[in-house]
Amino acid sequence: MSEAASIIDIILSNPLSTIVMFIQFVLGAALGYTAIKVFKYIVTLIIILVMGTFLSIWSLDLTPLDVLSTLKLGVEAMRNLALLLGLMTVGPTSIGFIVGVLVALFRK
Repeated sequence: MSEAASIIDIILSNPLSTIVMFIQFVLGAALGYTAIKVFKYIVTLIIILVMGTFLSIWSLDLTPLDVLSTLKLGVEAMRNLALLLGLMTVGPTSIGFIVGVLVALFRK
């Protein structure tokens, strides 16, 4: 408990860091709120793209192994993107993101 109290004292003693943390929190909340609001459109876009891809593959008479090797490259790229986004949203921004998601989910 004393370590948490000392960290809070250090943060509150420097007004610039307090303002920066507050701005990061607000940005994270806005990001989370917006992400949930556009989530359904993103899912629809992904479904349409996947269906179009499978139709293209079907029209080219590719084997399932060719398709899986192509999908493996896509999954690796998405994994790298997720890691990059994870590193970019650390600290107050992450907490704000979670708060924004919760607000968007429970607000009608």
